[in-house]
Amino acid sequence: MRVIFSCENTTYMRWQAELLHYTYARAGMRAQLTALVSATEEPLGGFTCETCSVSNYKGRLGREVYEPLNKPGGICEWVKKPGPADEAVLIVDPDSAFVRPVEQPGSLRRGEAYADAHDYMLPELEYNRLILERHCRREFRGGVQPVGIYVLIRRDDLTALAARWLQKAMEIRSDKVCRAKMPHGGWISEMLGYAIAAAECGVRHHISHFAQTTGSGSLHCPIIHYCFPINASGRHWQKEQQEPVLWSKWGYQPWEHPPVGKATTAEGRELLRGLAELAAARRGARNGYSRAFA
Repeated sequence: MRVIFSCENTTYMRWQAELLHYTYARAGMRAQLTALVSATEEPLGGFTCETCSVSNYKGRLGREVYEPLNKPGGICEWVKKPGPADEAVLIVDPDSAFVRPVEQPGSLRRGEAYADAHDYMLPELEYNRLILERHCRREFRGGVQPVGIYVLIRRDDLTALAARWLQKAMEIRSDKVCRAKMPHGGWISEMLGYAIAAAECGVRHHISHFAQTTGSGSLHCPIIHYCFPINASGRHWQKEQQEPVLWSKWGYQPWEHPPVGKATTAEGRELLRGLAELAAARRGARNGYSRAFA
């Protein structure tokens, strides 16, 4: 198995990539971890895991910036590199922290994959029905599944669907009719692009449980996806909420010490504990007290 994630060559993404690598190694993951790093004006550096330099796709829609295009765009480039056709590839997000190893569920057959399900991806939702009508071939609509990150898929299947994934994501994001109906300004266009591309390429997913999000109050899954801020109350974060946020990736400055002792949920405490360990190592290395993780 190989694990890949997409990120930009920025300070904001580099510290997330380093935390991912730190928790990945600490959890005992032995598969190769590769960052698909989208180019910026900054010189490439500061990544502790293997990197693959790729183009930046966030501006491919003209004046609009849409960062999620870097995922299918970078994967389109990466799959062209040599590699075993039957290699299992786990696609994760950079804002991930490993709690324990992800076990590969045996050999994958062609067209067989695993992915986490998301309720906002359900095909019966009004905006998703509209998207399927406008962007999915009629004969494949019944096969579209409510799946997205995290995904375990064969390399040859990923190769077959990558370009279609990118194209679908761009088309959905550019469709003003669909976008007017979608939540959060169409942020999930890339995820819908994947689900449709997979269906049209004959890939069927087993529903997995690779990750839980911050705010779930759970550590049942091997990965923490800290896509949401951690609330002081432990309740799930809401965009329009009034209650205070304890910690958020959006406001974090590396390598500040996070408020580990104030976290009230299991996944919040585990995430901040790992970050605190790495931050202490990094501050110590900077001050000459210890060697940084590498």
